[in-house]
Amino acid sequence: MPAPRNRSRAPAPFAWPVPPELACKRDLIASAGGRFCGVTFTKKDGSERRMQVQPAALRLREKGSAASDRAQRATHTRQERHPHLLPVWDVRARAPRSINLRTVSRIAVDGRVHDFAA
Repeated sequence: MPAPRNRSRAPAPFAWPVPPELACKRDLIASAGGRFCGVTFTKKDGSERRMQVQPAALRLREKGSAASDRAQRATHTRQERHPHLLPVWDVRARAPRSINLRTVSRIAVDGRVHDFAA
């Protein structure tokens, strides 16, 4: 008789690898921690956007394991389907925003400016 299957609703581990060029941008932004970081990227409508973000501030506003099971699954699904989107805290708008890492052209962090080809 076969062993019973585990039918837990816990999300599977992150399955799709993030491309190296996106991982580099993600790591640069995350390296700011609680400090400010300037990011310039192209929005979906084609306009350029400059955003001042504070990566650690978003974590303070997330519920994490205290979130409902549905919210945790939705977050995991979003990460899996859209690895190019990075959730950040927009300092000026005082709200969470998403940055498309594929369209980032400039990151300023720790007094250094990193330019990327579009």
